[in-house]
Amino acid sequence: MVNGQELRFGKGGVAMRYLRTVALWAAACALGGGAVLWGGEDAMTVKVVPPPKYWDHFLIMPWQFKTDVRRDKALYESVNLHGFHIDRRSDALMAFARETKWLFYVDHAADKGYLHLSGKAGAVKKQKDIVVRPNSLADPQTIATMKNFLKANITSAKGSTAVAYALDDEISLGSFCSPCEVDGHPNSIAGYRKFLEKMYGGDIGKLNAQYGGSYKSFEEISPKSYEAFRGALKPDSLGRLNLSMWCDWRSYMDTQFAECLADLVRYANELDPDVPCGFVGGQGPCAFGGYDYRKLCKAVQWMEAYDIGGNNEILRSFWTQKSPHVQTFFSSKNPKQDSWFLWYYLSHGNRGVIGWPDGWFVNGQVAEHIKALADTFKEVQGPVSKLIIDAEFAHDPVAIYYSHPSIQVIWALDSATHGDTWPHRGSSIESNISTSMNSRIAWLKTLEDIGIQAKFIHQDHLLDGVLEKEGYKVLLLNATVCLSDAEAAAIKSFAAKGGVVMADYLCGICDEHGKARAKGALDDLFGIERDLSKGILGGETLTELDGEKDYSGVNTKNWRSDGAAIYRDVAVYERGLKAAGGAKAEAANGVAVVVRNGKAVYLNLSPIGYLIKRPGGTSQEWLPFVEGLFKEAGVEARVKLSVGGRPARATEAIFWRTGDRMTLCVVRNLGRQAAIDGFGKLDGMSDAEGKVKLKLVFASPVKKLKNERTGKELGDGKEFEDEFAPWEANVYTFAK
Repeated sequence: MVNGQELRFGKGGVAMRYLRTVALWAAACALGGGAVLWGGEDAMTVKVVPPPKYWDHFLIMPWQFKTDVRRDKALYESVNLHGFHIDRRSDALMAFARETKWLFYVDHAADKGYLHLSGKAGAVKKQKDIVVRPNSLADPQTIATMKNFLKANITSAKGSTAVAYALDDEISLGSFCSPCEVDGHPNSIAGYRKFLEKMYGGDIGKLNAQYGGSYKSFEEISPKSYEAFRGALKPDSLGRLNLSMWCDWRSYMDTQFAECLADLVRYANELDPDVPCGFVGGQGPCAFGGYDYRKLCKAVQWMEAYDIGGNNEILRSFWTQKSPHVQTFFSSKNPKQDSWFLWYYLSHGNRGVIGWPDGWFVNGQVAEHIKALADTFKEVQGPVSKLIIDAEFAHDPVAIYYSHPSIQVIWALDSATHGDTWPHRGSSIESNISTSMNSRIAWLKTLEDIGIQAKFIHQDHLLDGVLEKEGYKVLLLNATVCLSDAEAAAIKSFAAKGGVVMADYLCGICDEHGKARAKGALDDLFGIERDLSKGILGGETLTELDGEKDYSGVNTKNWRSDGAAIYRDVAVYERGLKAAGGAKAEAANGVAVVVRNGKAVYLNLSPIGYLIKRPGGTSQEWLPFVEGLFKEAGVEARVKLSVGGRPARATEAIFWRTGDRMTLCVVRNLGRQAAIDGFGKLDGMSDAEGKVKLKLVFASPVKKLKNERTGKELGDGKEFEDEFAPWEANVYTFAK
């Protein structure tokens, strides 16, 4: 049943609508525009196309909005801007690019209205049932249309100074990451069935055992929306979860989305093999929209993604610097904040920013807040950026696990609080108060605040043995609710070889489909037993961040710590946890926390409490506690930063490697709640701040330490002092 209408695909019941679609499919395939029903991992994987050689520095590219680079060329040059963008195609702007050699990217290369539904998004928003997506990505005509746009737009730009092609902006299966239950198109349903048949090895009995169903064949199966499962989600139901059918459907739609993008990217590469193709306006990892970053990072060659839910660090982890990622730069009109933004994202490995120049150039003049950035624009795009953008991210031997099935299940738990109004949980609400996103950010900030830089890995890395191959010491299982038997076996193997495994909460309570296990996949490893019927936190909720109480951002109003035990400034999660099999545990209000079983540590804690306290600096216990855990695991900060004899609060050290030379970026690590239409919220930056004396203490001696911005040679040793502007970044090089 899809949108109230039955679609039959079984033997003897094939709908005429489906036959017409197949005919369209064949015609479109003959034109090279066929859509992929489901082709597996290979169909979503494209080759790496490195950035063109002329994109050899951090690049600022103002969008052509309320400005015309031809008319305003002198204004751009006056503030050291030499980049821009072309929307679809423009002969005049192409002529400008060829004349000036200025660099640009092409946006909406596949036009708008297909990957981004534009005005048609209303048809799929706020619906409880599965609906057919307008311009369905399973419709071969949609793919053929986009390829026609690609042919026209890329052919126009080929051979110029284009740095990248963006298929479209703010793309989605539905509308951003809002819960749009698409796609009920006949081709999607047919592809879904093939997907399931492959997933369950052609064994309908295996699928029935998973779903608790009685299907006679895969052709009988039709997808069900979240609404079909929402009513079973209660505070005491964690041990009875079975979201398999819904999670498999969402996973298929993520796959369809990635395969569509990969198909378009491969076609773009045929038209111009030397320039990467991807998209801009990426959303946070979510159950909806197609935002499974394990799949997306295979399907495209570059990306601009809003810094939501740890996107920046995820991209830096899943890609090398040969696959560029950039940010959107909305000026805050505060030059210090804007300067910090540019230095922060350069330090984190971004290859540039796309500037939204609303109010930058008015009546033939440059706005004062943009004039104030002229020197910053020049320096971040200068030689210092070359030390970072093509280097290798030199992380500590710590991996954080990215589990998209867990993201799906946590979304389902978060959304249960809304009752039957869940379709109104729009993308902005999800971005602000998603439990999985904020838990991920809280761990990133925690580790960065104690001087540790971690790298995300996903299931492909894990199953390929990357933990052992790359010498990781610690695997952190953050909100890893779902684990397959294969994943659990790989984690146990890592632990058996001496690796330290840490988990925060609800680890492995479900399989990879979102069905509760009789016993957690790693309970024996951690030495724990749990009674999930007792629920989480205060016992009356399924979510740590309650959007019914407030959805403006993480705060004490929506943090469901009411009734929960508090340990080291954060909330105790599982109420029914206890140690087993000789494991040792501490206790908080009678609940086991920090369960130690050999080198395995089960925290039973959520770091979100630290995220709430961090802006005011009121957490006194969490950081020393976590620092001690990692010290026991053999991981300590490579450099400690201090000001006035105290640790430099919320200041980050990021290392990059080029050959035998290291680059160290020191930058304020402020909390930023990103937005898709503005600078966003930023905590901790004061206009009254001035330059400070910074002390660097390295764990091991370094040689020939040099401040690359000032040219100051600091020499050899372990301890150094320098000057630091908190709204900028210090960039050092050294040899070990």
